[in-house]
Amino acid sequence: MSEYRTLLEFTRPEFVKDLNVSRVQEQGLLKVWVLVSKGNLEESIELTGFDDLAESVSNLIEAEHVVISKEVNSGKEFGIIRINCWVDGSYSEFFCDTAE
Repeated sequence: MSEYRTLLEFTRPEFVKDLNVSRVQEQGLLKVWVLVSKGNLEESIELTGFDDLAESVSNLIEAEHVVISKEVNSGKEFGIIRINCWVDGSYSEFFCDTAE
């Protein structure tokens, strides 16, 4: 079973304050920069990936709870960032390649 280390987690009333999406390459590589408001604090993370990352954007904005984590000691290069979102009682899981 894979082991993950949490990079960013937030739950309402914390929320995505700002989100920026840009296409880096013609082939579809996306960069998604997310700024989360946590009361008096703000945290940001930049994610890169392809289709699954694009599908996660609306979930990040609407989610009541989000956990972004990195798979550790897997030896894989791609798909090691997991994005878990809970929206209106439904759970979604997305994957991307990097998080900074």
